[in-house]
Amino acid sequence: MILDIRPPDSTIARQAEEFARSVSSDVLFNHVMRCYYFGELFARQKGVKIDHELMFVSSVLHDLGFTEAGHGPNRFEIEGAHAARNFLLERGVAEERTWQVWHNIALHVGDMNLFKDEPTRMMQFGILFDLTSLPPEVSLNPKDVAEVVHYYPRVGFKRGFLEVFTKELDSKQPYPHRFHLCSCIEHHRTGTLPIPKPEDFLGSAPFDE
Repeated sequence: MILDIRPPDSTIARQAEEFARSVSSDVLFNHVMRCYYFGELFARQKGVKIDHELMFVSSVLHDLGFTEAGHGPNRFEIEGAHAARNFLLERGVAEERTWQVWHNIALHVGDMNLFKDEPTRMMQFGILFDLTSLPPEVSLNPKDVAEVVHYYPRVGFKRGFLEVFTKELDSKQPYPHRFHLCSCIEHHRTGTLPIPKPEDFLGSAPFDE
């Protein structure tokens, strides 16, 4: 238990963690676990009630698309959502709940999850906090953050995660992803909507590595 946060002890939560551990590198597994704990810390900070199991399962399975378990022709978040839903269905999880997890994972790239229910929003804050810089009002106690990182070290995450993305892109050419149409229009129309370099996006996270 970290910071008095007790992860859900249901059978499916334990199975999900074991599965993520079995198919993920240290870089990837530690990331998804940090995301869960950061999400819980945001929920505690904001005083919101959440479905802890739903957030846990969604968090620990959200990057399956970067593993062999989520290998397929579609972009990684879609393949990961498929893999997570199939994993849950095979273990008897209700159809509606598997779709909740699918949506949480399929939409975690971007900002759409920030406009959904509380467990999804808290999960998304946890993911973003581990990945990149956030506005000052979206922050956590540095001592709490250090405790989570102590248990789940970053092990060169900024560099390692960029390598994960590069491997994903190299395996699927041309890559099956489209920019949002409004982003394309504004970028070319006025030049005021920049496309950030990945090194800058990941490098801005409040961590040394």
